[in-house]
Amino acid sequence: MSTTVSFATIQTTFPSGDKDHYRLSQKVGERDQQLHDYGRHGYRLANTVTVPGTEFVTVIDTLTREDD
Repeated sequence: MSTTVSFATIQTTFPSGDKDHYRLSQKVGERDQQLHDYGRHGYRLANTVTVPGTEFVTVIDTLTREDD
Protein backbone atom coordinates (compact mmCIF):
# COMPACT_ATOMS: atom_id res chain seq x y z
CA MET A 1 0.00 0.00 0.00
CA SER A 2 1.32 3.41 -0.97
CA THR A 3 0.85 6.72 0.83
CA THR A 4 0.91 10.02 -1.03
CA VAL A 5 2.05 13.09 0.87
CA SER A 6 0.75 16.52 -0.14
CA PHE A 7 2.64 19.68 0.75
CA ALA A 8 1.40 23.24 1.15
CA THR A 9 3.13 26.44 2.18
CA ILE A 10 1.81 29.59 3.79
CA GLN A 11 3.88 32.75 3.57
CA THR A 12 3.02 35.60 5.90
CA THR A 13 4.81 38.94 6.10
CA PHE A 14 4.65 40.77 9.43
CA PRO A 15 5.65 44.39 10.05
CA SER A 16 8.59 44.62 12.44
CA GLY A 17 8.18 48.25 13.47
CA ASP A 18 7.08 49.19 16.97
CA LYS A 19 4.30 51.43 15.64
CA ASP A 20 2.51 48.71 13.65
CA HIS A 21 0.76 46.85 16.49
CA TYR A 22 -2.67 46.98 14.81
CA ARG A 23 -1.35 45.61 11.48
CA LEU A 24 0.71 42.99 13.31
CA SER A 25 -2.40 41.81 15.16
CA GLN A 26 -4.29 41.55 11.86
CA LYS A 27 -1.53 39.51 10.23
CA VAL A 28 -1.24 37.17 13.23
CA GLY A 29 -5.00 36.59 13.08
CA GLU A 30 -4.87 35.90 9.34
CA ARG A 31 -2.03 33.39 9.78
CA ASP A 32 -3.87 31.67 12.62
CA GLN A 33 -7.00 31.38 10.48
CA GLN A 34 -5.06 29.98 7.51
CA LEU A 35 -3.36 27.36 9.68
CA HIS A 36 -6.74 26.44 11.18
CA ASP A 37 -8.32 26.11 7.70
CA TYR A 38 -5.54 23.84 6.46
CA GLY A 39 -5.79 21.80 9.67
CA ARG A 40 -9.50 21.20 9.06
CA HIS A 41 -8.53 19.67 5.71
CA GLY A 42 -6.07 17.23 7.27
CA TYR A 43 -2.84 19.23 7.01
CA ARG A 44 -0.32 19.28 9.83
CA LEU A 45 2.34 21.90 10.45
CA ALA A 46 5.70 20.32 9.57
CA ASN A 47 8.10 23.27 9.71
CA THR A 48 8.24 27.02 10.20
CA VAL A 49 11.04 29.27 8.95
CA THR A 50 11.40 32.90 10.00
CA VAL A 51 13.19 35.33 7.68
CA PRO A 52 13.94 38.63 9.44
CA GLY A 53 14.26 41.88 7.53
CA THR A 54 14.71 45.54 8.40
CA GLU A 55 11.04 46.50 8.02
CA PHE A 56 9.30 43.12 7.84
CA VAL A 57 9.59 39.56 9.12
CA THR A 58 8.48 36.79 6.79
CA VAL A 59 7.21 33.50 8.22
CA ILE A 60 7.02 30.49 5.91
CA ASP A 61 5.02 27.52 7.18
CA THR A 62 5.25 24.12 5.49
CA LEU A 63 2.29 21.79 5.98
CA THR A 64 1.85 18.15 5.04
CA ARG A 65 -1.10 15.82 4.57
CA GLU A 66 -1.00 12.08 4.02
CA ASP A 67 -3.45 10.63 1.51
CA ASP A 68 -4.08 6.89 1.56
